[in-house]
Amino acid sequence: MKKLVAVLGSTRSGSVSEAAAEQFIKGAEDAGYEAVIFKVNEMNIKGCMGCGSCRKNGTDCIIQDDMQKYYKELHECSALLVTSPNYYANIAGPMITFMNRHYCMNNPDKTSRLQPGIKLAGIFAQGAPENYPDYPEKYDWYLSTFTGKGMELVGKQIIGGDSSREDAMKKAYEMGRSL
Repeated sequence: MKKLVAVLGSTRSGSVSEAAAEQFIKGAEDAGYEAVIFKVNEMNIKGCMGCGSCRKNGTDCIIQDDMQKYYKELHECSALLVTSPNYYANIAGPMITFMNRHYCMNNPDKTSRLQPGIKLAGIFAQGAPENYPDYPEKYDWYLSTFTGKGMELVGKQIIGGDSSREDAMKKAYEMGRSL
């Protein structure tokens, strides 16, 4: 069975990004995926120490926290969904800490340690209008951490404060269904 790892970055239960993620997950499950969900705000995640042990030894991060469970699932998944609200003109802080902990997914020669072909999708919610020009580059920067490890970006959704919630949820479902 195909596995989707979904990482929800909102600090608020029932937020727009979380609701869209739930629709994405439903679509993916309808397409035959098993979903494993991580809510970053409920996880014990420490920041990268910059020790370099992972790169030196070609291993997952040595920090013993909830990222160990995530790494196990990441190594086995077919698809990854990352979501985040926009806080203070950027990705939410806990999701940046989460992103930084992917440094260990490269070998000593800087090639990816992940299996090739993992599909990647991102859902981002912001109070600004959907077409607000200042934020897409921040979302692209965030997603580049994952595409830089060989993941294939298959979808990105930006939900603005002016977006129709019904349309946004339908789009999220369809994006998940099209995995």
